[in-house]
Amino acid sequence: MKKQILLKQFEYAIPVSALAITGIRAKHIAGHLPLMKVNIDFENGSLAVEGDWQFMMAANQHNEASWFRHHRGRVKIETALYAACAVNLDDEESDGLFCPLQGSIKDGDCIGACSGLLIVDNVRTNNGLTGNQWNISFYIYDVFDNYEIKFKLPVYSME
Repeated sequence: MKKQILLKQFEYAIPVSALAITGIRAKHIAGHLPLMKVNIDFENGSLAVEGDWQFMMAANQHNEASWFRHHRGRVKIETALYAACAVNLDDEESDGLFCPLQGSIKDGDCIGACSGLLIVDNVRTNNGLTGNQWNISFYIYDVFDNYEIKFKLPVYSME
C-alpha cells in the first residue's frame, strides 16, 4: 500500500525585496514584515492572509486603478474554508479540488465581508500527465466594494 501524502497545513510568505516592490507606489512598506503571508489550515478549515495592500493589488495582473485606494497599509483577511479536512495529494480526486471561502477583510478598525474560492490543482507535465507538483490558488472577492485578490502559490512536497 502506498503511503498517503496529506496536506494538512500550508504556509507561504513573500519577503520584502527590491524586485518584489518594483512598481508599488507606496513608500510605507515595513522592511521587517513580509509583503504577504498566507496560512492555510486544511484540517481546521481556515485561510488567513496578511500583507501590504499595495503589493497585493500590484501583484494581480488584472487589477483596476481604483482598487489601490480601497485600503491603506496592511490588511488581514480571515476566512473559513469549507470543508475542513486534510487533502490527500496521492488521490486523483484531489486534483481540481475547490473549497468555498467566507470571511472578513480588516484594515485597521475597518472590517468588510469577503467570499471566495480556494483551488488545489496538480501541475501537468508537457505531455499532459499529472505529476507530484501542486498549486494552491485562491480568489477572494470583497462583497461590497467589488474588488478581487488572487494568487497562485506552489506546493513543495518532500516526496
